[in-house]
Amino acid sequence: MRTLVVSSNLVDPLSTRLRGILRARVDEHGPAVAEYDDVENHLACAPVDVLVVVLSPDPERGLEALRQARRATTGYVLAVGQASESKLILRALHEGADHYLDEAELEAALDSALSKLQSKQDGGGPAGRLIAVLAAAGGSGASTLAVNMATILAKDHDKCGLIDLKPGRGDLAALLDLKPSFHLADLCVNVGRLDQAMFEKALIRHSSGIHLLASPQVFADTRLVSPQGVSQILTWARRLFSYVVVDLEDCFHEEQVMALRQASAVVLVSRLDFTSLRNTRRILEHLDQRGIPRSSVRLVVNRHGQPNELPAGDVEEALGGKLAHYIPDDPKTINGANNTGIPAVLKSPSARVSLAIGQLARTVLERRRASPTVAAKVAW
Repeated sequence: MRTLVVSSNLVDPLSTRLRGILRARVDEHGPAVAEYDDVENHLACAPVDVLVVVLSPDPERGLEALRQARRATTGYVLAVGQASESKLILRALHEGADHYLDEAELEAALDSALSKLQSKQDGGGPAGRLIAVLAAAGGSGASTLAVNMATILAKDHDKCGLIDLKPGRGDLAALLDLKPSFHLADLCVNVGRLDQAMFEKALIRHSSGIHLLASPQVFADTRLVSPQGVSQILTWARRLFSYVVVDLEDCFHEEQVMALRQASAVVLVSRLDFTSLRNTRRILEHLDQRGIPRSSVRLVVNRHGQPNELPAGDVEEALGGKLAHYIPDDPKTINGANNTGIPAVLKSPSARVSLAIGQLARTVLERRRASPTVAAKVAW
């Protein structure tokens, strides 16, 4: 197992102890090491299965290194710090750590974490690519796009994970005409014993190859959804599926930001109207502030072609970048599909809207190049 220790001081006693434990337990050749500022470069050259970030004695820089590591690796990410710092624990999980280890009981904590990881991972870390779908405004059709994109990916790759991260008001089960027995909150309340068998049991399979983890439909259950639970759920999903589509509720709750940080692509769904444009700008600014790279954002115009919508050129000028994808407005096809619980790409595969969604699903993970005039602002 390939391991990496990230620290502000690679020869301090804590980092030295950590490397010794890892060498004895899982990496006989000795863990690789990197300072905070070098973590992305190291991971670009040498992927790892387990990465451990030592947060002491500089938690702020350690959290920034943790954020960079989470974007750059699909392996397990562990954070080491003081257990008395409850806010630090929450922030570390928020930035993408799969587990937080108490530095005062390092050997026991690391042994426990490694034992769980080895029993869960079955020889490999998570490798799937995550696509986060986020609506700029109500009525954007983000959930419909999420279901249909997942259907295309399942068709192309035999299966696809789909997670409804809209607690209390998720629509994905209804859009697929499924009646799940378990949901997101069930896994979150059992996060301490969550394993592959439990995760797979909570999924409900659609004939298309989609494996759905539904959201709780009882409002009282929404409070049971936790950042720690969502973090492990995302890890399991990426381990079991090559592609995972997550339908997000917003971009500021802790569990939602975790998905954004792990996403290979963020599909920001908007319409060409003033409200959507205003919200799109606000969301883009917020994503910048949270460290979500602009290069991962794909701006999608849905329901394109409606009367009196804003000119695309004006919208591009206001946002400082090109609109990459246009999904045509076709209420007859979409309403007919949604009302019968059959994704449009299956019910009406030759419709223009279905073909456009198919192209989006198959190209969304391609890296976009910005035009020279806006390269400094955006890279969709």
